[in-house]
Amino acid sequence: MGAISWLTRDRLAEFARFCAVGLATFGLDTGLLILLHSGAHMVLFLATALAFAFASLVNFALSRQWVFEQATSGARPRAALIRYTVVILLGLLATAAIVPALAAGGLDYRLAKTLASVLVGLGNYVAFPRWVFR
Repeated sequence: MGAISWLTRDRLAEFARFCAVGLATFGLDTGLLILLHSGAHMVLFLATALAFAFASLVNFALSRQWVFEQATSGARPRAALIRYTVVILLGLLATAAIVPALAAGGLDYRLAKTLASVLVGLGNYVAFPRWVFR
């Protein structure tokens, strides 16, 4: 009963918005990674970290203003940004470690980026409404 009561129309709409923002910022992140690594020949670790950090800033703004409605109706922006930064730094470390490790194992870095982003995104969906934007 607990899982069913948690799964409401509002929660599904929130998850759909989260996915839309996540996909958009994933596209930005991945596009910038490809541009920096393949186009500008930047070292993969640095290109991954810079692309992830930039996309994360865009994600914060969209998540705060659109995905998690309670963020604009009472949550303190500074506190939310500090908590968001903690979560994103953990995601950044995970992404910057996972992508080169999988690439060194022979997986194309773009696929490695996709897998890392899915894992980090799942963690973010748990952390954002429960801790970041509360």
